[in-house]
Amino acid sequence: MTLSSKKRDSLKRNADLCIRCANCMAVCPVSRVTPLFPGPKHAGPGAERFRRPGELSVDEWVDLCIGCHLCDSVCPAGVPISELNLLAKAKSLDERGRPFRDWLLTHSYLYGWGGVLFSPLTNRLLRNSMVKRLLETILKIHRKSPLPDYQSPTFRQWFKGRSSRGGKKIAYFYGCFTNTNEIDVGKATVEVLEAIGFEVVLPPQDCCGLPMLGNGDFNGAIKKGRKNLSSLLRTIRSGMEVLYTSTSCGFMIKHEYAHLLELPGSEDLAKHTFELFEFLRTLKESGNLNFHFKKLPVKAGYFAPCHLRALGIGFPAFEILKLIPGLESKVIEADCCGMGGTFGFKKEKYEIAEEIGKDLREAIDRLNPELILTECEGCRLQIRHLTGLKVLHPIQILRDALRSSSDQEVFDVGDALKNKIGLKS
Repeated sequence: MTLSSKKRDSLKRNADLCIRCANCMAVCPVSRVTPLFPGPKHAGPGAERFRRPGELSVDEWVDLCIGCHLCDSVCPAGVPISELNLLAKAKSLDERGRPFRDWLLTHSYLYGWGGVLFSPLTNRLLRNSMVKRLLETILKIHRKSPLPDYQSPTFRQWFKGRSSRGGKKIAYFYGCFTNTNEIDVGKATVEVLEAIGFEVVLPPQDCCGLPMLGNGDFNGAIKKGRKNLSSLLRTIRSGMEVLYTSTSCGFMIKHEYAHLLELPGSEDLAKHTFELFEFLRTLKESGNLNFHFKKLPVKAGYFAPCHLRALGIGFPAFEILKLIPGLESKVIEADCCGMGGTFGFKKEKYEIAEEIGKDLREAIDRLNPELILTECEGCRLQIRHLTGLKVLHPIQILRDALRSSSDQEVFDVGDALKNKIGLKS
């Protein structure tokens, strides 16, 4: 684990600020469903008082922290509970070692190209029950976990085949999952930005490092952070802002690079990095967003991911979606889907993830929507798995509802649009 001694000492001192109010215990999705995890107060500031650098960790249960940051949002004393938990998790894993399964789940960017190149075969294999049982036996990846499909070509390959034009350049950090597994999220982002007059640029980029950080691999996260900073700082210094569509990637870049990893230049980058709908909302508020929509009579549920809540920017996508005529969208009242990055794939944590997601599934059942919208790729995987419903990134529905300049008036094309997004009319 590579953190400066100054940062480690600062985190440990912050543990003493805990007033034992138990607010964090009330919102923790893991301690709510299993007695195996004593909760963020005990795992973080409570246990930190008794941890010694030279002694072996005795709190293996800290690995059950899902990394949702809900505890941070309710702490009245401002204790960085999730960071303390992460520090403890890293120490425990450094001592016990990390299974190959965890390395595999956090380094998908190394083999994703193979999944894309052989996507028809790869996807068939990953859906095969025998292959899934082998993965569970050998790698401890639960056989029922919602493994994603690979898509060909990659988003970056698709982008190279087009010529983006516009009045002002804007950079897009698309992330690993969009590049290999959900390329339409990237396509929709480019098409919407071009429709409002921007030229989209894809700066050189690597995995944001969040999967590694979530598994206690500080060294790996720092290496990725430094590599991305080198490229993205050049980008913002050339006059471009950076947009992201994955709230997990965005939280890593906006928050963890600076506040936890203390990477030089990350504060400057954070000032010029924005969630896509946050950016669109700013344009709307300044009178510089001129969208014209077709009517889309669809009942949609909107789920706000944990990392979006942690960013503290409100629900900008939900605000923009209200502009689409006919779209009935409601916020789903639930805190966490249970996926937690790579958490929900692991055999020993799958049932916990399922139990956490039970509240979300029940909230969706009560709402009875045709479609679910959420910005997080992990949430989309988990909600599809829990409900069987169509789940999209909000930018996809925004793109599909845009009226082209050749349309003379707003008209009802509900059936056509429903077919386009895969809903029965």
